[in-house]
Amino acid sequence: MCNIEIDQRYLPALGRVFSPIVLDSLAQKGYSPYLSEVCKNSGLFDRIDPATTLGEFFDWVYNLLFKNYRNEYIYKNVIASKILLNKHSLNTSQMLTEFRVGRSKADVVLLNGASTVYEIKSQYDSFARLEKQIQAYFEIFDYINVITSPSQSKKLDSILPDKAGILVLTNRNTISTIREPKSNKENINLNILFDSLRKTEYMRIIKEYYGTTPDVANTQICRECKKLFCKIPLVYAHDLTIKILKGRNNSKRLKDFIDKAPSSVSAYAMSICNEKTKMQKLLNLFDNNINSLLIIPNAI
Repeated sequence: MCNIEIDQRYLPALGRVFSPIVLDSLAQKGYSPYLSEVCKNSGLFDRIDPATTLGEFFDWVYNLLFKNYRNEYIYKNVIASKILLNKHSLNTSQMLTEFRVGRSKADVVLLNGASTVYEIKSQYDSFARLEKQIQAYFEIFDYINVITSPSQSKKLDSILPDKAGILVLTNRNTISTIREPKSNKENINLNILFDSLRKTEYMRIIKEYYGTTPDVANTQICRECKKLFCKIPLVYAHDLTIKILKGRNNSKRLKDFIDKAPSSVSAYAMSICNEKTKMQKLLNLFDNNINSLLIIPNAI
């Protein structure tokens, strides 16, 4: 498929190939109406080698996007492959995507001995909300980074606080550090950090630190746990939170999936690593011929 050329106007549509609208549909139904429609409209349907597998197709689309349309997913997948999987280990580190922080959602959060956030600003993104996003991240994360394109990196110097790091996704498929982030752990706001936790998570933290949980009505559990959480020494509360948050992902299942799946879906895997059935169905499909999965409906 390496010699197939695509009209540039179809790149944004192909950029959604790695979104739930396609991958969830493949896992649930065995086909994706959206993927079929995009392949039909772009001309790919008539030019794909019938022997091409779904896994090979995904990797081809990913490489096409990397060269011509580096959207947010491309950045997430590079972070997953270059930082999480190459520099760290799934045995000791976890990557969370779309992590809730107040009214914002952090694109990527990496948890190991520290909490590190990566805010993605591709060449197609605006910096309009960036200052508010970074302010929110300084409330709960140890290290704060913004990763962007080479053409936009210089703009960040005047926008970001000195403690925030600046990273660039290069044309060589590497991440270049323009400015190292500085630790923010001692400035974390436990009130805000607590609000990013699920009930099962903050209950585990309270039980581990105090040995018990509040004996109050269910309607009062959150309020009482928050009071107790905010009394834990700040650095210890942060480190204990990291330990508990690492439990969001099933490391063994995630590792097994990534070992067998095309490298282009590594970032997507982070969002479904607790869905055993969905992961297995996708693995079963990756070796299938792509044409057998392209059912062309009348409409998406």
